Amino acid sequence: MENAIEIRPMIYKEAREVVDKINANMNNVRYLVLDLYEREGWSALGYGSWRECVTAEFKNSQAYLYRQLEAAQAEKVISPIGENEIPESQLRPLTKLRDNPEQQREAWQKAVETAPDGKITAAHVSKVVREMTEPEKPKPYVLHKPIIEKELVSEDFQLAYDNMIIELKNCRALKWKTTSYKAALEMMKNLVIITEQMGR
Repeated sequence: MENAIEIRPMIYKEAREVVDKINANMNNVRYLVLDLYEREGWSALGYGSWRECVTAEFKNSQAYLYRQLEAAQAEKVISPIGENEIPESQLRPLTKLRDNPEQQREAWQKAVETAPDGKITAAHVSKVVREMTEPEKPKPYVLHKPIIEKELVSEDFQLAYDNMIIELKNCRALKWKTTSYKAALEMMKNLVIITEQMGR
């Protein structure tokens, strides 16, 4: 378990200086934004909430400030001592895992280890996060090989055939219930006729 570092709240003078610095240099403000947020500088300035402070103090840059805050929070998780400044674009995908710091660290580590040519990109970090958060799509289940091995069978036809076999086996397991053997046989004959017509 990590030792929590006590964060001292800002006083008015500190908070005002931080806000002025953020407004003066909107290109490199991530750490200032995090400091203002974590040490409740918004409260020292007389605002009731962080959102209220951002709305009043940074009218034209609210979305940017929120992105910087989220990036700084993600960076603090994956690089607690701040040994290197990671581009905001690379941190942005990690914000999807904000509720799970352990997953953020895991995703960043994986992105670092698997980066093509050792170069981390925002696209690569996004890919790693996507792989961690989205379930893998199942591959089409193939139940039978084509009956005549040397003949071509499209993937779509094979899938339709396999699904039909599965459904028929399910029906048989349910004892067919309301389907007579004669009706089932007639329907199978129709499938043979349809297949023969496909070949003409």
